[in-house]
Amino acid sequence: MATLYIVATPIGNLKDITLRALETLAKVDIVAAEDTRVAQKLLSAHALTTTVVSYHQHNTEKRDPELLAALQQGKSIALITDAGTPLVSDPGHSIVSLCRQNHIDVVPIPGVCAAVTALSVNDFNITRYFFEGFLPPKQSARIQRLQAICCHPQAIIFYEAKHRILAMLQDLQTVCGSERRIIVARELTKMHEQIVSGSIVDVLEQFAESSIPTKGEFVVIAEGASDDVQTDSEIEKMRQLFEQLAAVMSHKDAVKLACELSGLPKNTLYEIAREYY
Repeated sequence: MATLYIVATPIGNLKDITLRALETLAKVDIVAAEDTRVAQKLLSAHALTTTVVSYHQHNTEKRDPELLAALQQGKSIALITDAGTPLVSDPGHSIVSLCRQNHIDVVPIPGVCAAVTALSVNDFNITRYFFEGFLPPKQSARIQRLQAICCHPQAIIFYEAKHRILAMLQDLQTVCGSERRIIVARELTKMHEQIVSGSIVDVLEQFAESSIPTKGEFVVIAEGASDDVQTDSEIEKMRQLFEQLAAVMSHKDAVKLACELSGLPKNTLYEIAREYY
């Protein structure tokens, strides 16, 4: 039966694969893999000989029609990434979309995900969080994005590569302050797994002392902003708003609009607006 299976694979330790995932990889006609070499290593470890084709961010435009045609012929396909759960900061959305449009079943085969693995050992008592994934590689865009999200009360989960981890943490410190608590998880489930928790400044000191090597893949979890940080951020946004409205709107109307846009008390907004009227 034509089915696209989205199969989670180990993020390091080859034993971290489910029985259902192995069963699926054995029975499908094709395994579409981000890196065929990595896929072959996994399949060989479990004595599987399924046909493997490459499927990555640079060939989706060519590969999507080919996979769709195979599915329409009644074949089944397992989509895997190099590590973890596909479509979480990895390609795959386009073929899933094509399957939905053509009424082809898409079945998730759940398993390991680096974000959830890191979250499971947090000591912040996180109850709310959101997944950011990889930040922009350029510093200006990275800082702009951090400024947009780091005032939120939810914890934030990031992925980062070894060649950008220091720059990312330094920018996080610039935007969030040195005392924001973070978890840095390196090489999860692998031989050199390392999980460190502390303030940003403390963690950066450990990098400087080489206690944490800049090697491997990283997951970073930043604690959500405190109420004070959220309030300060909201006040700064309202200052920017009043500065723009001063020339085109009355004091009273500007405060009314600000009340609708923010959660700050009206008296506070009147005081802020007086700086510009």
